[in-house]
Amino acid sequence: QAAAEAFTHFSAKTAAFWAKELTDGGKEWYGKAENWWVNNSPATVDGVLGGYGKVDPEDVKQSARFWEEVQKMRLAVGVPVGRGRCLDGGAGIGRVSRNLLSHIFDTVDLVEGNRRLLEAAPEFMDERRSHLGELICDTLQDVVPAEGLYDCIWVQWVVIYLTDADFVRFLRRCVRGLRPGGMVVIKENVLETSDLKDLVKDEDDSSVTRSQPLMKHIFQQAGLELVLERSQENWGSDMLPVWMYALKPLKEQSQ
Repeated sequence: QAAAEAFTHFSAKTAAFWAKELTDGGKEWYGKAENWWVNNSPATVDGVLGGYGKVDPEDVKQSARFWEEVQKMRLAVGVPVGRGRCLDGGAGIGRVSRNLLSHIFDTVDLVEGNRRLLEAAPEFMDERRSHLGELICDTLQDVVPAEGLYDCIWVQWVVIYLTDADFVRFLRRCVRGLRPGGMVVIKENVLETSDLKDLVKDEDDSSVTRSQPLMKHIFQQAGLELVLERSQENWGSDMLPVWMYALKPLKEQSQ
């Protein structure tokens, strides 16, 4: 068990970065991000998207297309993804749940560390509210998804706030939270392929944008296999690249 839970840094540079940032055990790292969201995020689509609410329709459209492709791939190999229950990780007010996940899954549970945003979710879900499951007020570094409950765990624009080690630990807990055939989806900003850095810190909100190789190292460390990856298209040139990753456990449970 201890060997399975071990964590190996991607590079000497990432190890040095986190050693410097986490001298207090992560209190300042996570505290700064928490305070940023308290002070800078109205409970609106524009608020949870950091002032980029205009990207919502294109984001949802391409996520839906990506998920359709994943479903077809999994069906083709005889491991269809169920449509019963999904967990929306870092859900905010439930934007992704209302506009996407509730149209795919019967029930969507929301996990969000900011109670003010989470409490706005039932009203925001509006006509999709019948699909709303449990509201879980917890951070991704601490949340433990119920074991064997979810057909999908969808995590979008939030893992930038996790340390590399906590990102791996969170994904390992997600693996245990999946039903047979279940998938984890990560949709996140990544660095340009021309950028030679492993990660870049945003000083304002204590977040990191990672390189593609670092993201894939983290998935591998967590015991996940990449099934499909796609970039978000029709994206503003002033914005960071966004990639979608569909992941399944390396040791897939039998149906």
